[in-house]
Amino acid sequence: MPQNIIPLRHNPGAGHPLIDGPAALTPDWITAILRGHGIVDRARVSRATQTPIGNGLLGLNLKLALEYDVTEPGAPATLVAKMASSRAESRESGSALGLYARETRFYQELAPGLDTGLPRTLFADVSEDGRNFCLLFEDLTPARGGDQLAGCSVSDAMAAMDKAAALHAPFWNDDRLLSLPWVNRDSMVSMYVDKLPASVPAVEARFAASLEPGVIDVARRFSARVTRYFELHAKPWTITHQDFRLDNMLFDARGGQLPVAVLDWQTFLPGPGALDVAYFLGAGLLPPTRKDNERALVERYHRQLVARGVSGYDWDRCWRDYRLHAAHGLIMAIVGAAITAPTERGDRMLSTLINRHALQMIDLDTLGLIEAT
Repeated sequence: MPQNIIPLRHNPGAGHPLIDGPAALTPDWITAILRGHGIVDRARVSRATQTPIGNGLLGLNLKLALEYDVTEPGAPATLVAKMASSRAESRESGSALGLYARETRFYQELAPGLDTGLPRTLFADVSEDGRNFCLLFEDLTPARGGDQLAGCSVSDAMAAMDKAAALHAPFWNDDRLLSLPWVNRDSMVSMYVDKLPASVPAVEARFAASLEPGVIDVARRFSARVTRYFELHAKPWTITHQDFRLDNMLFDARGGQLPVAVLDWQTFLPGPGALDVAYFLGAGLLPPTRKDNERALVERYHRQLVARGVSGYDWDRCWRDYRLHAAHGLIMAIVGAAITAPTERGDRMLSTLINRHALQMIDLDTLGLIEAT
């Protein structure tokens, strides 16, 4: 397989100071970044109007509408910035879990090995203590955002399967992912193993009125087997997003030039590619639609992997991995509820995901697979 880990020769925006908080996104700072990349020469940003975007629980996402003192061809009208959460609880969680540092290093070191599905990165830096970071991107609009609560169409799910294969294939079975000094997979696994059983009773109490029959029983049974689940994470591994879902995607980005763009890489870990696939389909399709289409969609993903040069990974193994990793979504939703501050939309989203992933596990007999393996 291609070996595509190519660290940047310099960090995006190198030589410019790391800033903290929206107030520091000043016209002068943005102008310096744009000039450093050769995007503008004479023009200076005279005003940057901020609008919050997205529904991130651990990060703050802002769209910057730019005005200039003079007209210059190629000067972007908008950019997108991502920074640490303004909520103290969420910021501490993002820092303690290493999420801010991991996403920044991803854009510095791994993104250059991917030729599709990512925005151009203009600035990426993180503080030594991991509590503060800033990313500055091109704006991929016009684009269509995903809606996790409403779900998506089968055609959008097909596009997401194609994108998953395009992101996974270049790093397939590349053991160098395991030696990245800024990734500690074992610590994340330990956190999930520790937090999941303790979080299930709190989730049951918090979402009691929103959970469908049988869902909390699946959560309880799985939490007792979560260690075994992680023992079954067999290689080959690749680059996995781990939060590969609609709220972290843009469709028809750059006005249709980019079918799917994948954002928010703070949860990146080396792992099984089918994990992203199971997570997306379980979270993104309404359960009846998923049941009717998931096998064909997973087959599409597998065909795309093979077409991109992946070998030694047959269909039976892919389907088995898909069934097993339906559990990942349940972990993310339950632990996500434990580490983030409650919000009206956040609680609706988390309870919806818990329901969808538990039903996915029931339909695929994920617990039976774990117990029999």
